[in-house]
Amino acid sequence: MNKDYDMWLEIEKLANILNATIEDFYKAGIELANSEANYQIKLRSQALIERAQGVPVTMISTFIKGHSEVAELRQKRDICESRYKMLENKINSIKLQMRVLDAQASREWTKNDGVR
Repeated sequence: MNKDYDMWLEIEKLANILNATIEDFYKAGIELANSEANYQIKLRSQALIERAQGVPVTMISTFIKGHSEVAELRQKRDICESRYKMLENKINSIKLQMRVLDAQASREWTKNDGVR
């Protein structure tokens, strides 16, 4: 097969992967926002519970971070954030690969213009 054609097939393949990754990135963003909201709601409600039980205001932050439900929601939020950042990096990596292939194909075409 033609080397130029192979490069364009690879760019097309990467474009398809990029589109799927962007869709995953969008979904991960929604999941991150929802997990952040759930975490913040539980954090605030637990802070009110601790305050109602007479825990000093300066100690509430320490107490609620150790509460099992709050810690679990924070862990879920952190996992969602990690996935979101990973997908963002994957998108940037795919775009870079596409630019490299595009530049390489352009150089090949320019080099071959004098030969044809």
